[in-house]
Amino acid sequence: MEFLFIPVGAMVGTLSGFFGIGGGIIVVPVLLLAGFSSAFTAATSLMFVLGTSLSGAFAHARMKNVVWKYALVIGGAGIISTQLSNRIQLFITGRYDWLLTLWYIMLLCYFAWVLFREKNREQEKKMSRYPYLAAAFIGGVAGFFSALIGIGGGFIIPPLLISWAGFETKKAIGTTLASVIFISLGGSIGYALRIDLNYLLGLCLIVGAFIGAPFGARMTKKYENAEIKQRLGKLYIVAITAMALDLLAIFTVPYFKWLSLALLVSFMFYMLFDFYRRLKPMSQ
Repeated sequence: MEFLFIPVGAMVGTLSGFFGIGGGIIVVPVLLLAGFSSAFTAATSLMFVLGTSLSGAFAHARMKNVVWKYALVIGGAGIISTQLSNRIQLFITGRYDWLLTLWYIMLLCYFAWVLFREKNREQEKKMSRYPYLAAAFIGGVAGFFSALIGIGGGFIIPPLLISWAGFETKKAIGTTLASVIFISLGGSIGYALRIDLNYLLGLCLIVGAFIGAPFGARMTKKYENAEIKQRLGKLYIVAITAMALDLLAIFTVPYFKWLSLALLVSFMFYMLFDFYRRLKPMSQ
């Protein structure tokens, strides 16, 4: 069964390399639908995120899209906060999972708004006075929700780097992937010391990630920054809708979980088709 997750890891890894996300937003519902607990799912997702971030970060580093000073500060702060949040996850797993989903929806709504709004240049200038303090705060928030939900922090960091630090989209994506290496590693180790994990499953996801993430990173060359930002905003909207369906599934009809997964998978295939259209003119 574990080997079936290799193609899943490859497809999600492609989106990870392109958007700078860890891929947990898709891996988590897949594992939950497979019957795993929320704590096991978060831990396994972080193992996968480690693979996608490693592969994607090195690809973006070769394209000069990683600002390592920021990545180290964000990652260091994230490691510290993951150790707090994985304890909270182990305590509430199976009890208040719906509350995590609700908080996640609220976060995604804010980040979607950040991406779609007009840039506040005055705010960017103010934040530039304390760049490393801002980076540490971003890392702390990303690390906390990374280990709590298993998302790796990739959904949190890019819009904050864009809106607070004034990063262009491609550099925000590359720096995010580099910082997520440290965050996901810290979260994975924290879980590994407390619960039993299926390392073969995690390895299969990582193998797939190493196949897909470099391709996704290279695809950023085919898009303008504004185009990537627009598609990232669409991904946030899809993710918000999917998480809302997950929340409804808890209190109403359980089959909403399958609709949530179908929505995420549909967006994944939409992006793969979008990549195909960009590559097609070059192959003719």
